[in-house]
This record gives sequence, structure tokens and C-alpha cells, in this order.
Amino acid sequence: MKKRYLISLLLLLLVFSTAGWYYYPQYKINQIKKESVIDKNDDTKSKQITYLDYLKKSPDSTFNHLVLGDSVAQGRGSEEGGFANKVNNNLQNLTGKTFILENQGVSGATSSGLLNQLEIPAVQQSVKSADIISINIGGNDLVQIAKEEGPLKAIQSYDEVKTGYKKNLNEIFVMIRELNPNAILVLNELYNVVNSEQKYYPATEKLLNDWNLIAYETALAYKPALVVPVSDALQTEDMDKWLYDSIHPNDEGYARIADKTITTFQNQSYKEAQ
Repeated sequence: MKKRYLISLLLLLLVFSTAGWYYYPQYKINQIKKESVIDKNDDTKSKQITYLDYLKKSPDSTFNHLVLGDSVAQGRGSEEGGFANKVNNNLQNLTGKTFILENQGVSGATSSGLLNQLEIPAVQQSVKSADIISINIGGNDLVQIAKEEGPLKAIQSYDEVKTGYKKNLNEIFVMIRELNPNAILVLNELYNVVNSEQKYYPATEKLLNDWNLIAYETALAYKPALVVPVSDALQTEDMDKWLYDSIHPNDEGYARIADKTITTFQNQSYKEAQ
């Protein structure tokens, strides 16, 4: 009886540890998101301003918006300039100011590719001149291995690729901050394109939560910066409405990303670089 009890206890602990391993990244993301939002009923936060209010109150009448990253940053699948163009239009309507867009997104870009791009003098000059820098990167890091060497290799290399992505993303933010200490950095979450009914869906959710937690933790260290919860806007239940192909959003999908970006600007507390 004692042995059976011990085995049951060990199995229970295994279940809880596995559940913690699976759910911790999403729990941590939710905590970071909660702490970033201004609570009007909290006296300690009532004097803070949102990112949108910061733009409204700025003495500047024109803002430069630079976009960096992959094909989603580039706007592939859109006939209307992708999410960045829609964000600009919305910000102009809400602030009455001018937002000039420069899109340097590169189809197929990985985090290491973006690091290399940031070594280009012309790109560095664009970074220096930017007031807002939107970044969509990371999805190709693992996909590239799967395409070149197969899904098994991608799974086997997961920890190595994740470590490399975390290192690269931090270096990207370091490089940008060295060139421009004060621009608002806007990092997009990665989103899932696997239907929730598919057997691989839980594994892809775990992967994306790991990747997105890296994004949130990195952004915290390089204020003013925020992460757009894109996965909230692009749910797998209605992919037929927002998906252009197997990966990229269509114009409705990009509109959802833009709307979520504006909501994040309206709700999150603006914090200056330290």
C-alpha cells in the first residue's frame, strides 16, 4: 500500500510539473501584460500616460515609423500595405499628426538576418531617424530548419534555436538602442496557423508561448517598448477569414493586427528609457 501511494504521489507530481512546464510561459505573459496596462482605479498608475497620449502631447507634428523584420512585417498577402500602413492611418486619425512609413521588411528574414541587416549603414540611418520602430521577427528561425532539414531536425534543434533566438533578439534591441535610445519599439507576438482541432496544436501553442515570452521579457528591458498581443487578434477558429495563404494574413488579418496595435498604444503605460 505504501509503495502504491508513493507511485501515485510521484505520478501526481509529474502531472503538475508537466502542466507547469506547459502553462508557465502563458501565465508569465499574462502577468507582464497585466502590469503594463494602466489601471485608472490604481492611484499609483493614475498619473501615468499611455503611448497614445504621449504621441498626442508630443510637440512634434511628424513621426517617422520604421518597420523591420520578415514577410509579415513586409505585408505579404496584403493589397493595402500590411499592418504598418493601417497603424499609421489609425494613429494619424487619433492624433491629428503625420506618420511617415518606411518599410524595411524582408521576406524570409530570421533574427540573425535582421541582425545582419542592422549592420547596413542606410538601415542604421533609418533607425536613428525613427520615432516608432515596429518589428515582426522569429517565425522563420525554426521554420527555416524544418524546410531545409525536415520537421524532425527542427524538433531536435528546438532548444538550440530557442537559445539563439533569445540571444539574437536581445542583440537586435541593443543595436537599436545604441543607435536610437528613445524610439518606441513595437514588437509583434507570433501567432498560430495550426487549427485547434489538429493533433499538433498543443505543441505549436507551447512553442509560440515560449517564443512570445522571450519577446515580452526582452521588451521589458528596453523601454519605451511594448509587445502587441497578435495571437489574441488572430485566432485559429476563424482562420478562413484572416489567412491569405498557409502563413500570412490577408488584409482583414493585417487590419486586426493594426487594431490590436492601436489598442495596446491606448492601454499601456508609456515608460521612458532609463
